[in-house]
Amino acid sequence: MVDLLIAVAAVVVLIVVAVVLVRARRLSRAGISAALAVAVVAAGAFAVSLYRSQTTSDEHDLPRVIGSTAPAEQGLGTAVLKIQVPMGTGDKYPQGAVWLQPPHPGTDAYTGDVSLLCSTPGKDEKVQNCTGGDQRIWSAEPLEGRATIGAASGDPFADPAACAESNGVKYQDGYLQLTAGRAYCLHKTGDDGEVFALRIPSFPAEKPLPARIDVEMSVLSA
Repeated sequence: MVDLLIAVAAVVVLIVVAVVLVRARRLSRAGISAALAVAVVAAGAFAVSLYRSQTTSDEHDLPRVIGSTAPAEQGLGTAVLKIQVPMGTGDKYPQGAVWLQPPHPGTDAYTGDVSLLCSTPGKDEKVQNCTGGDQRIWSAEPLEGRATIGAASGDPFADPAACAESNGVKYQDGYLQLTAGRAYCLHKTGDDGEVFALRIPSFPAEKPLPARIDVEMSVLSA
């Protein structure tokens, strides 16, 4: 919105300069040069502002944290954050990333603590995966060793104890295949004092490629 206002102001300045140049009879050479300089600056401001207003609108369309719910049966600190993670378009494997603290999408497929990736059985990284009618396998993988992940022993969104190692949860720092509707537990590397729950209610069905994935997350007490 601000960029559009700047663009409008630049147009007004251009009109004023044009009127001055047309009506001025005894405008000196220095005056003409100054008016032209103002016109050039205004034209540049108009072009940049118009371009930014168009490109930033695309960025605003990218999903972020879109809501939070805390059912009555849940304890303090277990509000469910609903997050939309955009899938990158430049890789053979469509993927996005999430940060854990606080839970939110990364700015690209590699900016975050955990990568969410779609792959196709039988295809390698040289061929576009998860396109058209391909079978899709979704997985999570900690980025650069920044987290560990394990399948929950129950529903950590209702009972944080479902993420306790004493209840059979096995944390790992590598690839883990995901199942829609199942909950997973995560730790930040080097800090087991805070636990994060992650769940994907359903995997995207967009074709030819998935554009984004909906994720539910909670910050749990250790």
